[in-house]
Amino acid sequence: MKIQFLGTAAAEGFPGSFCNCKYCENVRNLGEKFYRTRSQAIIDGKLLIDMPADTYYHFLKNNIRGDMIESVIFTHTHGDHFYYKELEMRGAGFGKNMAVEKLNVLIPANAVSKIEKLGDHTKDIMNVVIAELYKTVKFGDYEITPLKAKHGYGAIDAHIYLIKKGDKTFLYGHDTGYFFDEVFDYLKSNKVYLNGLTLDCCYASLPISDNGAHMGYPNVERVLKRLEENGNIDKNTKKVINHFSHNVNPLQNVLEEESKHLDCIVSYDGMILEI
Repeated sequence: MKIQFLGTAAAEGFPGSFCNCKYCENVRNLGEKFYRTRSQAIIDGKLLIDMPADTYYHFLKNNIRGDMIESVIFTHTHGDHFYYKELEMRGAGFGKNMAVEKLNVLIPANAVSKIEKLGDHTKDIMNVVIAELYKTVKFGDYEITPLKAKHGYGAIDAHIYLIKKGDKTFLYGHDTGYFFDEVFDYLKSNKVYLNGLTLDCCYASLPISDNGAHMGYPNVERVLKRLEENGNIDKNTKKVINHFSHNVNPLQNVLEEESKHLDCIVSYDGMILEI
């Protein structure tokens, strides 16, 4: 599996759209190389994870052929992950001569009403499946299992995802706080070995409770420790932290220095991880 991190920031981006804090002002002076756009990832050029308003820019910047994407999975319905109107661009008059005729779409139950608002010309070219916790869906080469995310701010039916292709398994862990016990129990009882994972680290060095809707370094460290104790990860697992708020000054060198103790890769826009 080749996982590309298209955007690695929280909802406001870095620099924030309307922010003039010292961190955002500094990164504007440093230039585009240091920017972080809103979180999104793609696997093997086929499986897209989330759809922020930055999707079009991500496709252009990374030379992604949107018509070749086979499936889209949504973690939750917050705007920085669920700019669902972009799907209309696959409809008649907008998308022509597409390599993939029908797009698989995996959505939380509370997203159905929004998808239904799309025009009939869009719905006809989508295979919409409602995500059910711990029920595996097969899209092409991928087996996708929704796990329960701990995410507030009005996010109902928020999920993180286990994604399996052949003998490789990847955990996409955004947006969520410290994992629910039922998630740890599921991974342990099913003897899931993770070849790779990416964990929410929105708060980085800023303190946040394990009951919060995102994580920082201490929370990530506790998640990794428990996964290791349960036999889900080991020294060969490729571990990534991702989804950073502008409030933590998410310059790459700052995050890498601060997070050395985690033995994790710090994501950046465009980064490719192969497992």
